[in-house]
Amino acid sequence: MNAAALTALVDRWRPETHTFHLRAGEMTPTLQDVSMILGLPIQGEPLCMNTASDGWRRQMEDLIGMAPPAPENPKERAPAGAPFAWIRTNFGQPPPEDANEDTIKTYTRVYLWYMISRTLFANSGGKLAHWCWLKALTVLERRWSWGTAALAYLYRQLDEACRRTGSGGIGGCLLLLSVWSWDRLSVGRPRVLTERPWPHYRNNLDREPTWAFLWDNVSEMTSDPKIMYRQYTEELDTLTAEQVEWEPYGTYYHIGAGMADLNPK
Repeated sequence: MNAAALTALVDRWRPETHTFHLRAGEMTPTLQDVSMILGLPIQGEPLCMNTASDGWRRQMEDLIGMAPPAPENPKERAPAGAPFAWIRTNFGQPPPEDANEDTIKTYTRVYLWYMISRTLFANSGGKLAHWCWLKALTVLERRWSWGTAALAYLYRQLDEACRRTGSGGIGGCLLLLSVWSWDRLSVGRPRVLTERPWPHYRNNLDREPTWAFLWDNVSEMTSDPKIMYRQYTEELDTLTAEQVEWEPYGTYYHIGAGMADLNPK
């Protein structure tokens, strides 16, 4: 991730329209980008639920058998969720070999909770898995539209980040935002290094890569972030419509010179 470039871009986010306002025009990630870059389903049931956290510890214990301990000081307010370190400590190892189906589902649920909390629904602090995402995994068989939820969450995190006056992180799926930006804007775009081949799985298209694989092996930004932030800001200020790649996907359904087919999701 190029933090300086992302910060310069987020400075141009407008919560009224959920778009980046650039000299070249307005731009924003869409469901097409979510599908192409992340391979997440954008069809299915909308992920709508009550996010109230009252009694979340008891509900978590009912769902996975345990919950982080309450603070010793009753006046201290603890966030509704589990630190990633707590999850790794208690569920970092595979379930016992003689585990029953319920135990296997519990470990599966916690693993998915951990993964989506670190990637799709990361908060700006970066240390906590919020309880509501575990709640969404109560029934593993539900066909949620995870792509829609991830995009809506990213919009909300960008809304909060652009209003923030002090220093702080940016939540949401920054992989999606980074690849979306690299595909369209030259500002902060890394250099693609040696391409790595992807093995074909003709009988299992779910194992084919997404569009993000084009940026699998890229150079890192090693310059002073403060200096680069100012440079990226100036570049965005002078960016013209002719310098923007408005349709990066075109009509292609494969990556590179036949390296791999795209994941159908």
